[in-house]
Amino acid sequence: MRNKIVFYLNGKRHSVGATEASMMLSDYLRYDQGLTGTKVVCAEGDCGACSVLRFFPHAKGVDWQNYIPVNSCITQVATLDGSSLLTVEALKDNDRLHEAQRAMVDCHGSQCGFCTPGFVVTLGGLVEEKISKNEKTITEQEAKNCLTGNLCRCTGYQGIIDAAVSVDLKIEKSLKSRYFDKDQEKDLVDTFNTPVEIKHDDFIFFAPKTIKEACTFLENNPDCRIIASSTDLGVVHNKRRLKLEKLLSLHLIPELYQIVGNDQVSLGARVTHTEFRHFIKDTMPEIAHYLDLFASPQIKNLATVVGNVATASPIGDTPPVFLALDAKLVLASSSGERVVNISDFFLDYRKTLRKPNEIIVRIEFDLPKKSTLKAIKNSNRKDLDISAVNMVMNIEMDSAKVVKEIRLAAGGIAAIPLRLKKTEDSLRGQKLDKKSIEAALSLVHSEFNPLSDLRASSAYRRIVVENSLSRFLHEEAAK
Repeated sequence: MRNKIVFYLNGKRHSVGATEASMMLSDYLRYDQGLTGTKVVCAEGDCGACSVLRFFPHAKGVDWQNYIPVNSCITQVATLDGSSLLTVEALKDNDRLHEAQRAMVDCHGSQCGFCTPGFVVTLGGLVEEKISKNEKTITEQEAKNCLTGNLCRCTGYQGIIDAAVSVDLKIEKSLKSRYFDKDQEKDLVDTFNTPVEIKHDDFIFFAPKTIKEACTFLENNPDCRIIASSTDLGVVHNKRRLKLEKLLSLHLIPELYQIVGNDQVSLGARVTHTEFRHFIKDTMPEIAHYLDLFASPQIKNLATVVGNVATASPIGDTPPVFLALDAKLVLASSSGERVVNISDFFLDYRKTLRKPNEIIVRIEFDLPKKSTLKAIKNSNRKDLDISAVNMVMNIEMDSAKVVKEIRLAAGGIAAIPLRLKKTEDSLRGQKLDKKSIEAALSLVHSEFNPLSDLRASSAYRRIVVENSLSRFLHEEAAK
């Protein structure tokens, strides 16, 4: 059992106790380590000024072989246990600027300069990905996709995009080859294989190696908070609405990183949105595109899919996906496991069927084979914005256009993510034609009573739901 959090920062080993482990990484970098290149602007993970690169060698996946950008302002040091981290100060190679830095200078990509380190770090992550794939160029669209999570308040984006596409990948060295070696790998593997427990007057952190150990701790400490990456809780902590001070972390449990299955998928509690997207991009491209509009790359590189479901936000973007897929949640406790249908899981605003002694360990769902999926995210901005309304619709019909199965799910229209079951029932077994569609569109409004808030009015939300459903059903009927 360890009583320290262990990670590498710019190639050097750090072993820290409660005081440092309880800090947000950005604060640790700036105030403890004097690495002030990392900036803090929003403290919400929205602007990317705080971006650093993280390599986590213990989870196997598409992106985990590289250093990838994450937000340091909403990420507690303790949650980065077992990681290798790089800040903007590490990019320069002796007297030679990293290509991301050189390009930003030559293309005048910096104006006031406050956001520049975040852009450089994020672009450095794209360079790492390109080098690992032996690709020689960065396209304008790739640059824009990569930098979605970075905001420039001077609106100097063209110079930044020009810089990205002008990076000379043929001359740049991999940061991994410069900062990660066999000795560091062995040390981090040993770290990952050893549980950690930190006890202090105002900070308790326990990270077990097994689900059984996690359930035992939770049984004995029902007031603790279960965390995966705590990107949501990090924001609330920064706004001083709560303190992250008694935590049960799942980051050392290997099986929770697994996402497997050809027909039935099992998705562990530590699978990130980024890895989930990679897994479904060919089998569910509609949902993969939907995930592209959800949060920033930095957040998706850390935040977990199960965490987004567990927080039970009525405007969470993944709950409607799993409602439309009729997914099951597997919850573990000291008594064993139980399976809950996700359509029964959400009870009221931020309230669920999860008992105080239970942990959501995985989500299970069948990949759609014969049905059609449609996902819609309506928000004030296209990227990096909270939904006003989100909808996921899943329909299967026979050759005569008779609806065999249909599931309609929406967020932002009630206190919980909602299945529109009455509307589903009205369509199931019916031929999808003008009459059945008009009846469904009339009925759907009886299933919800949305609020008006700063994102949208009640009337607007009703219009979005009706129009989205109408378009989906008419398109399916016309096929």
